[in-house]
Amino acid sequence: MDIETSSAIKLFFPNPSLVLVYYEAVANALDAGATNIEIAISIEAFTAPETLKIEVRDNGSGFTDESFDRFKTLMKPKDGFHKGIGRLVFLNYFDSVEVNSEWESKQRKFIFKENFDGKSLVKELLSTAHRNKTTLLFTKFSKDKVKSYDDLRPGSLKEKIISHFLPTLNNCRDKGIDFKITIDLETEESNAQKEFFSSKETITFEDLPELKLKEIRNDEIDAYSEINMHYFIRETNSPANLLTAVNIDGRTIPINLIQSSSIPHGYSAAFIFSSDLFSASADSSRQKLLLPDELPESTLYALLRREIGRVLMEGIPKISEANTKTKKKFEDQFPHLLGYFDGSTVGLIDRDEALNGAQQKFFRIQKEILQCETMSDAIYEKSLEASARTLTEYILYREKIIAKMKAMTPENSEAEIHNLIVLRWENFGQEEIASDVYQNNAWLLDDKFMTFRTILSEARMDKVINAIRLNEDATEESGRPDIAMIFSADPEDSDPVDVVVIEIKKKTDDEKENQYAVNQLLERADKLVQYCGNIQRIWYYAVLEINDSFERSLRQQKWASIFSKGRVYYQEFPTYRKDQTIVPTPIFIMSFDAIVSDAAGRNHTFLEILRAAMRHHSDGILKKGVNQP
Repeated sequence: MDIETSSAIKLFFPNPSLVLVYYEAVANALDAGATNIEIAISIEAFTAPETLKIEVRDNGSGFTDESFDRFKTLMKPKDGFHKGIGRLVFLNYFDSVEVNSEWESKQRKFIFKENFDGKSLVKELLSTAHRNKTTLLFTKFSKDKVKSYDDLRPGSLKEKIISHFLPTLNNCRDKGIDFKITIDLETEESNAQKEFFSSKETITFEDLPELKLKEIRNDEIDAYSEINMHYFIRETNSPANLLTAVNIDGRTIPINLIQSSSIPHGYSAAFIFSSDLFSASADSSRQKLLLPDELPESTLYALLRREIGRVLMEGIPKISEANTKTKKKFEDQFPHLLGYFDGSTVGLIDRDEALNGAQQKFFRIQKEILQCETMSDAIYEKSLEASARTLTEYILYREKIIAKMKAMTPENSEAEIHNLIVLRWENFGQEEIASDVYQNNAWLLDDKFMTFRTILSEARMDKVINAIRLNEDATEESGRPDIAMIFSADPEDSDPVDVVVIEIKKKTDDEKENQYAVNQLLERADKLVQYCGNIQRIWYYAVLEINDSFERSLRQQKWASIFSKGRVYYQEFPTYRKDQTIVPTPIFIMSFDAIVSDAAGRNHTFLEILRAAMRHHSDGILKKGVNQP
C-alpha cells in the first residue's frame, strides 16, 4: 500500500528531532524482543552532514510477515499503546532506510523511502543454523546540518536513551533479562573543544539507577486509580540534572513539572509517573502528554509537584538549608513582599521567579484597590496593608541611596554628591509627588525636607547663583559655584517659602580655611534673602572636614553639638531683609560621614518597624494556610 509520507511527517511530527530516529529504532527493536542492540554512527566531519550514516542492528524477532504488514500500512498499530506512525520520523532526516531482516529461515530486504510501495524481497535461507538479526541502514541525510553534537556523541545519546526507555529497561532488569545497547561513533575529523571524536558507549543493567516506588492516591484525581511514582536521587560530580516524565508503554514522555534549577549542583534526580489514568495519552510523536478531558492538567500537576517536593526535601537536605537562607534574604531585602512569595515551591527556590511572582501579586492587589468604586471594609484593610508595603518599598529605596552615598570617595566631584541629594536644575511639583519623591533625597539631611518640592530650572538657577555669588567662589567649568537648593514651594509665588541650601566645601584640615568658609555662608545667606524677598527661613547645610582643632573652635563660638554618629554643629543666625525683618537662618556644619550615618540610623528604624509589620502579616497568612492572591 502506497504511503504519501511527506504530508504525514508534517502532520504527525511537527517538532521532529534527530534523536527521535534513535528512539524509534530502539523501540522497534525492544518491541521485537531484542536483547542486543548496536547503533553505529559514521560521519566524516560534523560539518559534513551529507556523509552521515547510521546503522542499527538488533537480535529481535525481525520483520516477519505480520510485523511487515503493520510496518507498510500507516496507522495500523498492534495495540492501543502504539501509534503505527513512528517510522515516519526516519524519512524526516534520511531519504533512504535500507532494511535487512533475518528470522527463522527467511530473509526480507526492502528500502523504506518517500512514497514507499509496501513491497519487499523475501527469500529462504539455506542455512538452518542462524540467529535472528535485523539491520537498518540510514543514508542520504536530507538536512543542511546536524543541529547538535549531542545528536551524534555516544555519551550524550547514552543518557538520552536511558532516560527515554528507563521504565522498559528497568523492567528488563527486574525480570532478569540481560540486555546490551552499544553506541559507536566513527569520525575522521575530531573537535576536541566540543568533545567530538570517535568513541563508544555501552548500556547494560549496571548503568540503570535504582528506582524507588511511592504510591499516590488522591480522590480529587480519581477514587480508584492510583499513580505510581518511580524515582531516584543521587549525588554526582556533574551539574544538576532532572527528569520529570510519565511512563507510557515503557517510554518516558517528559512533562514540565519543575525546572532543573530546583535541584542543587551535584545532584541528579528522576521522577517517572505511571497510571491507568493517562495510559496511551501521548501525541503522535510521543513528545507531549495528552490528558483526557476529565483530568485537568493543573490539578494533576499540582498533586505531582507536591509529592516531588516532599521527596526532594527528604532526599536532599541542601534544599531546605538553601531555601532557609533564600527566605531570610527575601525578608531582609524585600520585606514589602513578605506573604506574597509562593509557599508551595518545589525544590530550590528560583530567586528571580519567586520575586516576579510576588511582585505580580502585589500589583494585582494595588490594581484591585485603585479600581474599586466603593471602599468596603475588606478593601479598606487591603489598602492599609498595601500602603504599608509601598512605604516599605520606598524605605528600601532610601537604603540604596544611603549605600551609594557611603561609597563615595574624594574622587567623586561635589556635583555628583549634590545630584545624589537633589537632582539639580530640575522642576519637581506637587502633582508628580509619587514619582518625584524618588528623586528628591533631601531627607538625607532631615526627613521633613521630603515635602519640599521645587527645584529651580537651570535658567532660573543661573540667575539665583549669579545673585548670591561671592568674589572668592571657586567655580565649576560652567562658571558657577556648586550649590544645591530645594524650596518648599515656588519662590516666585507670593507665598512665603522655606529653602534648603546644601554647600559642600573642599576637604581641608586648615582651620582658618574652614572658619572662613563658615563666614561665607552668612554672606551668601544675606545675598539670597535680598534676592528672594519671600523666603521666610533658610536651612543651610555646610559639609566640611571637622578635625579636633576646628571642633574646639566651633564650641568656643557657641556652636551647639547635635547628637549624631558623626560631627554636627548647629547655630541659628538672623539674616536681615532690607526692611530689617529677620529671616531665621539655622546653619548646620557637619562632616560627610554624619550625613550618611545619621540618615542610615533613621532609615533603619523605619525599616525595622515596617519589616516587623510585614513579618507579622506574613505569619498570619501562613497560619491561615492561605497564599495571599
